[in-house]
Amino acid sequence: MSNVTDDTSEMALGWPAPTTQPPSIDPAALRRAMKFGQLARLRYHTRTFREVEDSLRREWFKKGESIEWEWVRAAVRAGFEADLPDDE
Repeated sequence: MSNVTDDTSEMALGWPAPTTQPPSIDPAALRRAMKFGQLARLRYHTRTFREVEDSLRREWFKKGESIEWEWVRAAVRAGFEADLPDDE
């Protein structure tokens, strides 16, 4: 038996594997995400995107969207912060 390690073996890291982003995202989905962010701003007008992001993520899926949050997060945030200076 050899002590040589096989570089092609997979290593379990203990967290979920990253989701692979599709080659392109439907522009209509990005428009929905931006509109979602704009409407959320009306409800959360005194809070920052960072403060409400977890709630927004849950609401995104609750409304029936199946596109991964990571793929639309920037569009939601752009809608949410459309008239606000960057808080980061």
